[in-house]
Amino acid sequence: MKDLFKNLKKYPLIIYFAVVLYGIGIAALFSPVKTHSELENRELATFPKFSWKQLFDNEYTPQIEDFTEDHFIVRDKWISLKSISESLLGKTENNGVVYGKDGYQFTKFVTTDYSQMEKNVGYINKFIERHPERNVHFLLAPTAPGVMTDKVTADSPVINTDYILDYVKENIAGDALIDVKETLKQHTDEYIYYRTDHHWTTLGAYYGYETLMNALGKDYTTIDNYKMVDVEDFLGTHYSKSKTYNVQADTLSYIDIEADIVINDVAASIYEKEKLDVRDKYAMFTRGNPGYATIKGNGQGKIMILKDSYANCMIPYMVADFEEIHIFDMRYMTMGLDQFITEHDYDDILFLYNCETFLSDKDLVKINMFN
Repeated sequence: MKDLFKNLKKYPLIIYFAVVLYGIGIAALFSPVKTHSELENRELATFPKFSWKQLFDNEYTPQIEDFTEDHFIVRDKWISLKSISESLLGKTENNGVVYGKDGYQFTKFVTTDYSQMEKNVGYINKFIERHPERNVHFLLAPTAPGVMTDKVTADSPVINTDYILDYVKENIAGDALIDVKETLKQHTDEYIYYRTDHHWTTLGAYYGYETLMNALGKDYTTIDNYKMVDVEDFLGTHYSKSKTYNVQADTLSYIDIEADIVINDVAASIYEKEKLDVRDKYAMFTRGNPGYATIKGNGQGKIMILKDSYANCMIPYMVADFEEIHIFDMRYMTMGLDQFITEHDYDDILFLYNCETFLSDKDLVKINMFN
């Protein structure tokens, strides 16, 4: 035993790292297990239930590794330290996020595979063909790099919204596409996109809504008729990935209205204001992304919206101008749409997606299924 200790003394670094690693492991065992990471804005891996089948199928060990990685003690501190070190090294991107000018952050984009987008255009065209008697519209919103071009540094790997919009314009059936890019380009000196999040702001969504209603030939309530409520310290999806240590937080705004949204036959406020106390404040709009929800409005006409999360902060504007708003998120839909269209006889059907989602969305195929 004495010889063992004598030999170990020759390797102090090994002893040091062993003590540190075992100490961290023991501390992790006795630390409370969290289910959600506020810093990363995601659910953490849970401890897997053991089964011999999963073990022999090599499915159990990866789950243990995911749990260990997610619950590594002081993990948030390590993530923040990594962000600081990479910033000091002058890196222009981190964890799939590209740094732009004036604190703007963008989704890193390197793929040249547009096959899923082409399929999605085909799915919408088939839907339009199947419903020739309906007024079907497609609002495809550009993300920030396609509008706030002065905030993008040269040669940054960001999405090419021009290519996507041009392709859709040339290949979508009839005149379904509603082009909001030119409207947004007229307001680049205003706060129309978040710096730390991939969404447009409530103001940016209003300019999209204005363009939509003009295209539909409908009257609408202008933004000066609303009181805007501001919520400070919003850190969005890009921050959740990049963890930029010196980030300038965003301000999230919403129009002050009273309206209920019905999800699973339960009515609640259109705004889930409890979300304003957590990092993912944007989730307060329409109470997140329910598969199917309805809103009773104060206007005229029924509108069906098939959408991604870009629609969430636009929908409150619709409350004053439509009688009924029916919201569908195809990620969570397992029923056919035809029954809803027949039953409710919608005046307008709107597809509302942003370019990044539309490029890779694999759930639009469902719009022509289950019928």
